Amino acid sequence: MSGSELIFAGFWVRLFAGFLDLLFIAPIVFLLIYYFGVSDYQFIKMSGDFYSYKDFTAATENRFANYISHGVSIVYLTYFVARKSQATLGKSLMGIYVGNRDGSKLSWQKSLMRALASMLTSATLGLGFLLVIFTKEKTALHDIICNTRVFHGKK
Repeated sequence: MSGSELIFAGFWVRLFAGFLDLLFIAPIVFLLIYYFGVSDYQFIKMSGDFYSYKDFTAATENRFANYISHGVSIVYLTYFVARKSQATLGKSLMGIYVGNRDGSKLSWQKSLMRALASMLTSATLGLGFLLVIFTKEKTALHDIICNTRVFHGKK
């Protein structure tokens, strides 16, 4: 495809695709958390005027649950974006896909790098996602880092 044929996916369609992906990921995360016996997924409580750790075991379980959540997200994003469809389940439903700047398929390594960079974008409290609104090619922080784009159109 030539660059003139490619249409960049905007903020709202990407946001909704991410919400749909969350609907696919969440049950897997909850099942794994349950399977591994993480019983108390809430470790902060009010203690007077200060927040404090409930206890070491609960804090450790919470940390482990977070590792499960991040691990599942990274595997999910890497696997689906590196496939022929170039899209997660949510992106496929919304008719968008991820590619290099020319729309070509990402390698497994670049797909993994993009998934990890997505975690960094999340760590910016969502500000990295808002870049999509302000950039000409609708790029989020992780797209800028990995030199990728999200396009309209089914693969």
